[in-house]
Amino acid sequence: MTDPVDLAVVGGGPAGVATLLAAETLAPDWRVAGWRGTVPGFLPAYGGNDPVHRLNVAVERMGLDAAAPIDFYDWLQAVHPERRVRPGDFVPRAWFGEYLAHRAASVRAGVRPEAVVALDRCAGGWRLQGAGGDKLVARRVALCLGMPAGVPMPGASSPWVGDPWAWWRAHQGAPLPLAPSDRVLVVGSGLTAVDMVLGLRARGFAGPIEVVSTGGRWSTAHAPAPPLDPEARDRLDDALDAATGARGTMRVLRRFAAEHPWRAVVDALRADTNARWAALGLEEQRRVMRHAFGLWNRHRHRMAPDVLATLEADRALRLRPGRIAVEDGGRIVLRHAGRTEALDAALVLDCRGPGFRAALAGDSLLARLVRDGVLQAHPLGTGVQTPADPTLAVLGAARFGECFETTAVPELRQQAVAVVARWVEGA
Repeated sequence: MTDPVDLAVVGGGPAGVATLLAAETLAPDWRVAGWRGTVPGFLPAYGGNDPVHRLNVAVERMGLDAAAPIDFYDWLQAVHPERRVRPGDFVPRAWFGEYLAHRAASVRAGVRPEAVVALDRCAGGWRLQGAGGDKLVARRVALCLGMPAGVPMPGASSPWVGDPWAWWRAHQGAPLPLAPSDRVLVVGSGLTAVDMVLGLRARGFAGPIEVVSTGGRWSTAHAPAPPLDPEARDRLDDALDAATGARGTMRVLRRFAAEHPWRAVVDALRADTNARWAALGLEEQRRVMRHAFGLWNRHRHRMAPDVLATLEADRALRLRPGRIAVEDGGRIVLRHAGRTEALDAALVLDCRGPGFRAALAGDSLLARLVRDGVLQAHPLGTGVQTPADPTLAVLGAARFGECFETTAVPELRQQAVAVVARWVEGA
Protein backbone atom coordinates (compact mmCIF):
# COMPACT_ATOMS: atom_id res chain seq x y z
CA MET A 1 0.00 0.00 0.00
CA THR A 2 2.93 2.39 0.65
CA ASP A 3 4.80 1.52 -2.55
CA PRO A 4 2.54 2.19 -5.55
CA VAL A 5 2.99 0.30 -8.79
CA ASP A 6 3.42 2.46 -11.87
CA LEU A 7 0.42 1.05 -13.73
CA ALA A 8 -2.59 -1.15 -12.97
CA VAL A 9 -4.46 -2.67 -15.91
CA VAL A 10 -8.03 -3.67 -15.08
CA GLY A 11 -9.46 -6.21 -17.53
CA GLY A 12 -8.08 -9.32 -19.15
CA GLY A 13 -9.59 -9.17 -22.61
CA PRO A 14 -7.84 -8.00 -25.77
CA ALA A 15 -7.65 -4.36 -24.62
CA GLY A 16 -6.13 -5.34 -21.27
CA VAL A 17 -3.56 -7.69 -22.76
CA ALA A 18 -2.67 -5.13 -25.47
CA THR A 19 -2.07 -2.54 -22.74
CA LEU A 20 0.17 -4.91 -20.79
CA LEU A 21 2.17 -5.55 -23.97
CA ALA A 22 2.41 -1.83 -24.75
CA ALA A 23 3.70 -1.13 -21.23
CA GLU A 24 6.26 -3.90 -21.55
CA THR A 25 7.60 -2.31 -24.73
CA LEU A 26 7.31 1.41 -23.97
CA ALA A 27 7.91 1.41 -20.21
CA PRO A 28 10.10 -1.63 -19.48
CA ASP A 29 11.16 -0.29 -16.07
CA TRP A 30 7.64 0.25 -14.78
CA ARG A 31 6.09 -1.96 -12.14
CA VAL A 32 2.82 -3.13 -13.66
CA ALA A 33 -0.06 -5.13 -12.19
CA GLY A 34 -2.96 -6.70 -14.08
CA TRP A 35 -6.42 -7.68 -12.83
CA ARG A 36 -8.37 -9.81 -15.25
CA GLY A 37 -11.47 -10.97 -13.37
CA THR A 38 -12.56 -14.52 -12.69
CA VAL A 39 -14.29 -15.53 -15.94
CA PRO A 40 -12.37 -18.48 -17.43
CA GLY A 41 -10.92 -18.06 -20.88
CA PHE A 42 -10.38 -14.30 -20.37
CA LEU A 43 -13.62 -13.31 -22.11
CA PRO A 44 -16.91 -15.19 -22.52
CA ALA A 45 -16.63 -15.13 -26.31
CA TYR A 46 -13.12 -16.64 -26.30
CA GLY A 47 -13.14 -19.32 -23.60
CA GLY A 48 -14.18 -22.97 -23.75
CA ASN A 49 -16.35 -22.63 -26.83
CA ASP A 50 -17.14 -25.13 -29.56
CA PRO A 51 -14.79 -25.09 -32.59
CA VAL A 52 -17.71 -23.82 -34.69
CA HIS A 53 -17.47 -20.54 -32.78
CA ARG A 54 -15.02 -18.77 -35.02
CA LEU A 55 -13.45 -15.35 -35.27
CA ASN A 56 -14.93 -13.08 -37.90
CA VAL A 57 -11.51 -11.59 -38.72
CA ALA A 58 -8.71 -13.38 -40.54
CA VAL A 59 -6.02 -14.81 -38.28
CA GLU A 60 -3.20 -12.55 -39.47
CA ARG A 61 -5.12 -9.43 -38.40
CA MET A 62 -5.71 -10.43 -34.76
CA GLY A 63 -2.32 -9.83 -33.16
CA LEU A 64 -2.39 -7.75 -29.97
CA ASP A 65 1.16 -6.46 -30.10
CA ALA A 66 1.29 -3.21 -32.07
CA ALA A 67 4.96 -3.88 -32.81
CA ALA A 68 4.05 -7.29 -34.30
CA PRO A 69 0.45 -7.14 -35.59
CA ILE A 70 0.57 -10.69 -37.05
CA ASP A 71 1.65 -12.05 -33.68
CA PHE A 72 -1.44 -14.27 -33.28
CA TYR A 73 -0.68 -16.00 -36.59
CA ASP A 74 2.99 -16.35 -35.67
CA TRP A 75 2.04 -17.79 -32.26
CA LEU A 76 -0.19 -20.42 -33.85
CA GLN A 77 2.55 -21.38 -36.30
CA ALA A 78 5.11 -21.74 -33.50
CA VAL A 79 2.97 -23.34 -30.77
CA HIS A 80 0.37 -25.26 -32.78
CA PRO A 81 1.82 -26.18 -36.18
CA GLU A 82 -0.49 -29.20 -36.22
CA ARG A 83 -3.43 -26.84 -36.72
CA ARG A 84 -2.04 -25.95 -40.16
CA VAL A 85 -3.28 -22.36 -40.06
CA ARG A 86 -2.84 -20.26 -43.16
CA PRO A 87 -3.28 -16.51 -43.79
CA GLY A 88 -6.91 -15.74 -44.46
CA ASP A 89 -8.22 -18.47 -42.13
CA PHE A 90 -11.05 -17.69 -39.70
CA VAL A 91 -10.02 -19.79 -36.72
CA PRO A 92 -11.95 -20.86 -33.58
CA ARG A 93 -12.48 -18.21 -30.93
CA ALA A 94 -11.10 -20.58 -28.29
CA TRP A 95 -7.71 -20.48 -30.02
CA PHE A 96 -7.66 -16.72 -29.59
CA GLY A 97 -8.50 -17.26 -25.91
CA GLU A 98 -5.44 -19.53 -25.62
CA TYR A 99 -3.35 -16.82 -27.24
CA LEU A 100 -4.67 -14.20 -24.81
CA ALA A 101 -3.72 -16.40 -21.86
CA HIS A 102 -0.26 -17.06 -23.29
CA ARG A 103 0.47 -13.39 -23.97
CA ALA A 104 -0.78 -12.35 -20.52
CA ALA A 105 1.46 -14.96 -18.93
CA SER A 106 4.45 -13.82 -21.00
CA VAL A 107 4.63 -10.29 -19.59
CA ARG A 108 6.51 -9.53 -16.41
CA ALA A 109 3.47 -8.01 -14.78
CA GLY A 110 1.53 -10.28 -12.50
CA VAL A 111 -2.06 -10.81 -13.71
CA ARG A 112 -4.48 -11.52 -10.87
CA PRO A 113 -7.52 -13.74 -11.56
CA GLU A 114 -9.67 -11.41 -9.50
CA ALA A 115 -12.24 -8.71 -10.24
CA VAL A 116 -11.72 -5.12 -9.13
CA VAL A 117 -14.72 -3.98 -7.11
CA ALA A 118 -13.57 -0.51 -6.00
CA LEU A 119 -11.33 2.23 -7.35
CA ASP A 120 -10.69 5.38 -5.31
CA ARG A 121 -8.35 8.36 -5.53
CA CYS A 122 -5.70 8.38 -2.80
CA ALA A 123 -2.46 10.16 -1.96
CA GLY A 124 -0.31 7.81 -4.02
CA GLY A 125 -2.60 7.69 -7.02
CA TRP A 126 -5.45 5.15 -7.17
CA ARG A 127 -6.43 2.54 -4.61
CA LEU A 128 -7.79 -0.67 -6.16
CA GLN A 129 -9.62 -3.31 -4.17
CA GLY A 130 -10.25 -6.82 -5.42
CA ALA A 131 -13.29 -8.97 -4.77
CA GLY A 132 -11.17 -11.15 -2.50
CA GLY A 133 -10.04 -8.20 -0.37
CA ASP A 134 -6.63 -7.60 -1.96
CA LYS A 135 -5.65 -3.94 -2.22
CA LEU A 136 -3.13 -2.13 -4.35
CA VAL A 137 -2.12 1.46 -5.05
CA ALA A 138 -1.19 2.48 -8.59
CA ARG A 139 0.04 5.77 -10.01
CA ARG A 140 -1.94 5.16 -13.21
CA VAL A 141 -4.91 2.94 -14.06
CA ALA A 142 -6.08 1.64 -17.43
CA LEU A 143 -9.71 0.46 -17.39
CA CYS A 144 -10.16 -2.19 -20.10
CA LEU A 145 -13.57 -3.52 -19.08
CA GLY A 146 -14.77 -5.08 -22.32
CA MET A 147 -18.31 -5.57 -23.56
CA PRO A 148 -21.08 -5.45 -20.94
CA ALA A 149 -23.43 -8.43 -20.94
CA GLY A 150 -26.92 -8.03 -22.30
CA VAL A 151 -29.95 -7.87 -20.03
CA PRO A 152 -33.43 -9.38 -20.48
CA MET A 153 -36.29 -7.26 -21.74
CA PRO A 154 -38.52 -5.88 -19.00
CA GLY A 155 -41.14 -8.44 -18.09
CA ALA A 156 -39.23 -11.34 -19.60
CA SER A 157 -38.87 -14.49 -17.54
CA SER A 158 -37.78 -18.06 -18.12
CA PRO A 159 -37.10 -19.27 -20.81
CA TRP A 160 -35.59 -15.84 -21.68
CA VAL A 161 -31.76 -15.78 -21.48
CA GLY A 162 -30.32 -12.27 -21.26
CA ASP A 163 -26.64 -13.34 -21.35
CA PRO A 164 -26.22 -16.07 -24.02
CA TRP A 165 -22.52 -16.64 -23.35
CA ALA A 166 -23.14 -17.18 -19.63
CA TRP A 167 -25.88 -19.65 -20.55
CA TRP A 168 -23.51 -21.40 -22.93
CA ARG A 169 -20.78 -21.71 -20.30
CA ALA A 170 -23.28 -23.05 -17.77
CA HIS A 171 -24.17 -25.91 -20.13
CA GLN A 172 -20.67 -26.60 -21.40
CA GLY A 173 -20.07 -30.35 -21.33
CA ALA A 174 -23.66 -31.09 -20.30
CA PRO A 175 -26.74 -32.00 -22.35
CA LEU A 176 -28.66 -29.01 -23.60
CA PRO A 177 -32.02 -28.51 -21.83
CA LEU A 178 -33.89 -28.96 -25.09
CA ALA A 179 -36.08 -31.69 -26.53
CA PRO A 180 -35.86 -32.50 -30.26
CA SER A 181 -39.31 -30.97 -30.85
CA ASP A 182 -38.57 -27.73 -28.97
CA ARG A 183 -38.46 -24.37 -30.72
CA VAL A 184 -35.67 -21.86 -30.05
CA LEU A 185 -36.07 -18.11 -30.55
CA VAL A 186 -32.96 -15.99 -31.11
CA VAL A 187 -33.47 -12.23 -30.77
CA GLY A 188 -31.00 -10.39 -32.96
CA SER A 189 -29.05 -11.57 -36.01
CA GLY A 190 -25.53 -10.30 -35.31
CA LEU A 191 -22.39 -12.31 -34.72
CA THR A 192 -23.42 -13.54 -31.25
CA ALA A 193 -26.64 -14.87 -32.76
CA VAL A 194 -24.57 -16.65 -35.41
CA ASP A 195 -22.42 -18.27 -32.72
CA MET A 196 -25.48 -19.42 -30.76
CA VAL A 197 -27.13 -20.97 -33.82
CA LEU A 198 -23.96 -22.77 -34.89
CA GLY A 199 -23.35 -23.92 -31.33
CA LEU A 200 -26.84 -25.36 -30.94
CA ARG A 201 -26.42 -27.31 -34.16
CA ALA A 202 -22.96 -28.54 -33.15
CA ARG A 203 -24.37 -29.76 -29.83
CA GLY A 204 -26.96 -31.84 -31.65
CA PHE A 205 -30.10 -29.70 -31.57
CA ALA A 206 -31.85 -30.20 -34.90
CA GLY A 207 -35.18 -28.56 -34.06
CA PRO A 208 -36.58 -25.31 -35.43
CA ILE A 209 -34.68 -22.08 -34.69
CA GLU A 210 -36.31 -18.75 -35.41
CA VAL A 211 -34.10 -15.66 -35.60
CA VAL A 212 -35.76 -12.23 -35.45
CA SER A 213 -34.08 -8.87 -35.94
CA THR A 214 -35.19 -5.43 -37.06
CA GLY A 215 -33.52 -5.75 -40.45
CA GLY A 216 -34.15 -9.47 -40.84
CA ARG A 217 -30.70 -10.05 -42.31
CA TRP A 218 -27.44 -11.70 -41.33
CA SER A 219 -24.16 -9.87 -41.28
CA THR A 220 -22.52 -9.92 -44.68
CA ALA A 221 -19.67 -12.25 -45.59
CA HIS A 222 -16.06 -11.45 -46.25
CA ALA A 223 -14.99 -11.56 -49.89
CA PRO A 224 -11.89 -10.45 -51.78
CA ALA A 225 -12.00 -6.72 -52.49
CA PRO A 226 -8.99 -4.76 -53.74
CA PRO A 227 -8.58 -1.45 -51.90
CA LEU A 228 -9.80 1.72 -53.53
CA ASP A 229 -7.21 3.22 -55.84
CA PRO A 230 -5.66 6.48 -54.60
CA GLU A 231 -7.73 8.64 -56.95
CA ALA A 232 -11.02 7.09 -55.82
CA ARG A 233 -9.95 7.34 -52.18
CA ASP A 234 -9.21 11.06 -52.59
CA ARG A 235 -12.61 11.63 -54.21
CA LEU A 236 -14.31 9.73 -51.36
CA ASP A 237 -12.51 11.82 -48.75
CA ASP A 238 -13.41 15.06 -50.53
CA ALA A 239 -17.06 14.05 -50.84
CA LEU A 240 -17.26 13.10 -47.16
CA ASP A 241 -15.60 16.37 -46.16
CA ALA A 242 -18.26 18.25 -48.11
CA ALA A 243 -21.19 16.16 -46.81
CA THR A 244 -23.59 17.70 -44.31
CA GLY A 245 -24.76 15.59 -41.37
CA ALA A 246 -25.57 11.90 -41.17
CA ARG A 247 -27.86 11.87 -44.21
CA GLY A 248 -25.28 13.54 -46.39
CA THR A 249 -22.64 11.08 -45.24
CA MET A 250 -24.90 8.10 -46.01
CA ARG A 251 -25.68 9.49 -49.48
CA VAL A 252 -21.97 9.71 -50.24
CA LEU A 253 -21.33 6.17 -49.04
CA ARG A 254 -24.23 4.77 -51.08
CA ARG A 255 -23.03 6.55 -54.20
CA PHE A 256 -19.47 5.29 -53.87
CA ALA A 257 -20.66 1.76 -52.98
CA ALA A 258 -22.61 1.75 -56.26
CA GLU A 259 -19.51 2.78 -58.20
CA HIS A 260 -16.93 0.60 -56.42
CA PRO A 261 -16.89 -2.70 -54.46
CA TRP A 262 -18.76 -1.76 -51.28
CA ARG A 263 -16.31 -3.69 -49.06
CA ALA A 264 -13.49 -1.51 -50.34
CA VAL A 265 -15.52 1.63 -49.57
CA VAL A 266 -16.29 0.51 -46.01
CA ASP A 267 -12.69 -0.54 -45.43
CA ALA A 268 -11.41 2.80 -46.75
CA LEU A 269 -13.25 4.56 -43.90
CA ARG A 270 -11.54 2.56 -41.16
CA ALA A 271 -8.71 4.95 -40.31
CA ASP A 272 -10.95 8.05 -40.31
CA THR A 273 -14.18 6.69 -38.82
CA ASN A 274 -13.70 8.08 -35.32
CA ALA A 275 -12.76 11.55 -36.57
CA ARG A 276 -15.77 11.68 -38.87
CA TRP A 277 -18.00 10.37 -36.09
CA ALA A 278 -16.85 13.15 -33.75
CA ALA A 279 -17.43 15.76 -36.44
CA LEU A 280 -21.10 14.81 -36.77
CA GLY A 281 -22.17 16.32 -33.47
CA LEU A 282 -24.42 14.78 -30.86
CA GLU A 283 -27.82 15.03 -32.59
CA GLU A 284 -26.45 13.63 -35.84
CA GLN A 285 -24.82 10.81 -33.89
CA ARG A 286 -28.20 9.99 -32.39
CA ARG A 287 -29.64 9.94 -35.90
CA VAL A 288 -27.00 7.43 -36.98
CA MET A 289 -27.72 5.22 -33.97
CA ARG A 290 -31.47 5.25 -34.68
CA HIS A 291 -31.45 4.74 -38.41
CA ALA A 292 -28.11 3.45 -39.71
CA PHE A 293 -26.32 1.55 -36.95
CA GLY A 294 -27.72 -1.87 -37.85
CA LEU A 295 -27.02 -1.35 -41.54
CA TRP A 296 -23.45 -0.30 -40.78
CA ASN A 297 -22.84 -3.23 -38.46
CA ARG A 298 -24.00 -5.77 -41.05
CA HIS A 299 -21.51 -4.45 -43.57
CA ARG A 300 -18.65 -3.55 -41.23
CA HIS A 301 -18.58 -6.67 -39.01
CA ARG A 302 -18.62 -9.50 -41.54
CA MET A 303 -18.40 -13.24 -41.09
CA ALA A 304 -16.49 -16.04 -42.79
CA PRO A 305 -18.09 -16.94 -46.15
CA ASP A 306 -18.54 -20.62 -45.27
CA VAL A 307 -20.29 -19.67 -42.01
CA LEU A 308 -22.89 -17.65 -43.92
CA ALA A 309 -23.29 -20.52 -46.38
CA THR A 310 -23.95 -22.91 -43.49
CA LEU A 311 -26.67 -20.65 -42.09
CA GLU A 312 -28.36 -20.24 -45.45
CA ALA A 313 -28.37 -24.01 -46.03
CA ASP A 314 -30.06 -24.79 -42.69
CA ARG A 315 -33.67 -25.65 -43.58
CA ALA A 316 -34.82 -25.63 -39.95
CA LEU A 317 -33.47 -22.11 -39.45
CA ARG A 318 -35.70 -19.14 -40.22
CA LEU A 319 -34.62 -15.49 -40.25
CA ARG A 320 -37.42 -12.91 -40.04
CA PRO A 321 -37.68 -9.11 -39.81
CA GLY A 322 -39.53 -7.55 -36.90
CA ARG A 323 -39.30 -6.41 -33.31
CA ILE A 324 -39.68 -8.69 -30.33
CA ALA A 325 -41.64 -7.43 -27.32
CA VAL A 326 -42.69 -8.93 -24.00
CA GLU A 327 -46.28 -8.20 -23.02
CA ASP A 328 -47.97 -8.45 -19.64
CA GLY A 329 -47.72 -11.96 -18.28
CA GLY A 330 -44.51 -12.64 -20.16
CA ARG A 331 -46.16 -13.26 -23.55
CA ILE A 332 -43.56 -12.90 -26.31
CA VAL A 333 -44.74 -11.28 -29.53
CA LEU A 334 -43.27 -10.31 -32.87
CA ARG A 335 -44.38 -6.99 -34.34
CA HIS A 336 -43.86 -6.27 -38.01
CA ALA A 337 -45.67 -4.36 -40.74
CA GLY A 338 -48.54 -3.46 -38.44
CA ARG A 339 -49.19 -7.03 -37.31
CA THR A 340 -48.56 -8.73 -33.96
CA GLU A 341 -47.83 -12.45 -33.71
CA ALA A 342 -47.39 -14.47 -30.53
CA LEU A 343 -44.30 -16.67 -30.45
CA ASP A 344 -43.83 -19.80 -28.39
CA ALA A 345 -40.32 -21.01 -27.61
CA ALA A 346 -38.71 -23.42 -25.18
CA LEU A 347 -35.64 -21.17 -25.12
CA VAL A 348 -35.11 -17.49 -25.98
CA LEU A 349 -31.53 -16.32 -26.51
CA ASP A 350 -31.24 -12.54 -26.36
CA CYS A 351 -28.49 -11.59 -28.82
CA ARG A 352 -29.39 -7.94 -29.31
CA GLY A 353 -25.90 -6.84 -28.30
CA PRO A 354 -24.10 -5.36 -25.32
CA GLY A 355 -26.19 -3.80 -22.57
CA PHE A 356 -24.38 -0.45 -22.48
CA ARG A 357 -27.17 1.54 -20.86
CA ALA A 358 -27.94 -1.21 -18.37
CA ALA A 359 -24.25 -1.40 -17.45
CA LEU A 360 -24.21 2.30 -16.60
CA ALA A 361 -27.36 1.93 -14.49
CA GLY A 362 -26.32 -1.28 -12.73
CA ASP A 363 -23.74 -2.22 -10.14
CA SER A 364 -20.70 -2.76 -12.32
CA LEU A 365 -17.39 -1.05 -11.54
CA LEU A 366 -18.02 1.27 -14.49
CA ALA A 367 -21.45 2.26 -13.16
CA ARG A 368 -20.12 2.92 -9.68
CA LEU A 369 -17.33 5.12 -11.03
CA VAL A 370 -19.89 7.14 -12.98
CA ARG A 371 -22.11 7.55 -9.91
CA ASP A 372 -19.10 8.59 -7.83
CA GLY A 373 -18.13 11.24 -10.38
CA VAL A 374 -14.82 9.59 -11.28
CA LEU A 375 -16.08 9.05 -14.83
CA GLN A 376 -18.67 10.89 -16.89
CA ALA A 377 -21.24 9.04 -18.98
CA HIS A 378 -21.29 9.93 -22.65
CA PRO A 379 -24.47 11.83 -23.63
CA LEU A 380 -25.50 8.94 -25.90
CA GLY A 381 -25.62 6.70 -22.84
CA THR A 382 -23.52 4.04 -24.53
CA GLY A 383 -20.26 4.43 -22.64
CA VAL A 384 -18.10 6.98 -20.86
CA GLN A 385 -16.03 9.96 -21.86
CA THR A 386 -12.27 10.30 -21.61
CA PRO A 387 -11.52 10.75 -17.89
CA ALA A 388 -10.68 14.24 -16.71
CA ASP A 389 -7.89 12.86 -14.52
CA PRO A 390 -4.87 12.24 -16.80
CA THR A 391 -3.70 9.29 -14.66
CA LEU A 392 -6.87 7.34 -15.48
CA ALA A 393 -7.66 5.94 -18.93
CA VAL A 394 -10.56 4.00 -20.43
CA LEU A 395 -9.93 1.73 -23.40
CA GLY A 396 -12.12 -0.39 -25.62
CA ALA A 397 -15.87 -0.93 -25.59
CA ALA A 398 -16.58 1.45 -22.69
CA ARG A 399 -15.53 4.34 -24.97
CA PHE A 400 -18.32 3.61 -27.45
CA GLY A 401 -20.16 6.86 -28.05
CA GLU A 402 -17.07 9.00 -27.81
CA CYS A 403 -15.57 6.63 -30.40
CA PHE A 404 -17.38 4.65 -33.07
CA GLU A 405 -14.58 2.16 -33.83
CA THR A 406 -13.41 0.96 -30.42
CA THR A 407 -13.93 -2.81 -30.18
CA ALA A 408 -11.82 -4.42 -32.91
CA VAL A 409 -8.26 -5.59 -32.25
CA PRO A 410 -6.49 -3.00 -34.49
CA GLU A 411 -8.19 -0.14 -32.64
CA LEU A 412 -7.55 -1.71 -29.23
CA ARG A 413 -3.83 -2.10 -29.78
CA GLN A 414 -3.63 1.47 -31.14
CA GLN A 415 -5.43 2.80 -28.07
CA ALA A 416 -3.10 0.85 -25.78
CA VAL A 417 0.02 2.27 -27.41
CA ALA A 418 -1.37 5.81 -27.44
CA VAL A 419 -2.32 5.72 -23.75
CA VAL A 420 0.96 4.24 -22.53
CA ALA A 421 3.01 6.55 -24.78
CA ARG A 422 1.18 9.59 -23.39
CA TRP A 423 1.90 8.47 -19.85
CA VAL A 424 5.57 7.79 -20.59
CA GLU A 425 6.00 11.22 -22.18
CA GLY A 426 4.37 12.88 -19.19
CA ALA A 427 6.18 10.82 -16.54
